[in-house]
Amino acid sequence: MRILKLFQGAGGDCARIPSIVSAPDGRVYAFANNRVATERDDAAETGILVSVRSPEGSWSPARTAAGHPGWSYMIGSAVTDRVTGRVMCLFKKIAVVDHEFHKAYSPEERRRLARLKEERDGMEEGDYVLETIDGVTFTERKILIRPNPAAKGGFLLGRAGFSHGSGAGVTLKHGKYAGRILIPARFSLHEVTDWKDLRTGSSNTVIWSDDHGETFTTGGVVEPGTGEGTLAELPDGRIYYNSRAYFGDGFRRSAWSGDGGESFVSQRAARDLIEPCCNAALLSVPYQDREILLFSNPKSTADRVDMTLSASFDGGGTWQTGKCADHRKAGYSSLAFDEKSGLLFLLYECGLSSSVEEIDVAEMTVEEALES
Repeated sequence: MRILKLFQGAGGDCARIPSIVSAPDGRVYAFANNRVATERDDAAETGILVSVRSPEGSWSPARTAAGHPGWSYMIGSAVTDRVTGRVMCLFKKIAVVDHEFHKAYSPEERRRLARLKEERDGMEEGDYVLETIDGVTFTERKILIRPNPAAKGGFLLGRAGFSHGSGAGVTLKHGKYAGRILIPARFSLHEVTDWKDLRTGSSNTVIWSDDHGETFTTGGVVEPGTGEGTLAELPDGRIYYNSRAYFGDGFRRSAWSGDGGESFVSQRAARDLIEPCCNAALLSVPYQDREILLFSNPKSTADRVDMTLSASFDGGGTWQTGKCADHRKAGYSSLAFDEKSGLLFLLYECGLSSSVEEIDVAEMTVEEALES
């Protein structure tokens, strides 16, 4: 296993919310948010960082691929369209005038102030993708995400799925929905104003695209009380969804979908997977003559420490503990597998005194990941 530092804030900035994907040509793309002058969620300015690993194995220096002074480019999930080879990183462009919680303005006043900022800067709020085909040129494109009628809306968690803090997306390979881009996301079931509201007002969901990322549709409710999810396709075409939960019991939550993410069933606590209420990552990888699931998170109920890999050989039903990749403080993570090199990539927040001092990447084989 090799561990490299990829992102670290400078001058009071903080790199957070990693997302990593591989491409068919052997490149691997690592993305993160650069929070300007703070590590807090209510950063008044954020940009999108990127580092690209070449097929030969070297990582490019981290650089800001998108951002604008006074605006939040709030990062979402990255995904590779396996049909076209295009890599996309979703984000929400926000004219920052208010806080996610403890809102100072009414929705109408917040929109009026945002409109003034849009006019001043010649920009427009909304959902976007940052996309590339060659790892050199990255372009921004505004996208449409159709909402779920069951959602009730609210800023920032609205009626349409929002993938901030969620795992990387996938291109489905099996069955009726093959070719669909599926991305974990979350939305509001009712207005969310504080952490207690998340237990009933937040739910994970998916956003899916059947036109290679031109438009997206919000899928079904995963389970009220969840947020920041991650998903993988099983060999039979079902979707396994694993969620951060806000119930305070220290367990992740599992659910499954048989219709490409349009609805979810069999919700239950994943009692083999403990958490300190934190984001996690999930990935389907080849192992011997089968596909298995790998999962990464800080494996503790007390603190964000011990970035650990776990494995499931039965489609998410049960889990066994694998390698602890890092015993330091650790936070959000993302997983990718490169078929050309046969390497697994774990991109994760970590540090000695804080879990958000830097973002490192651990490169290993699947066999190494399974070592307990």
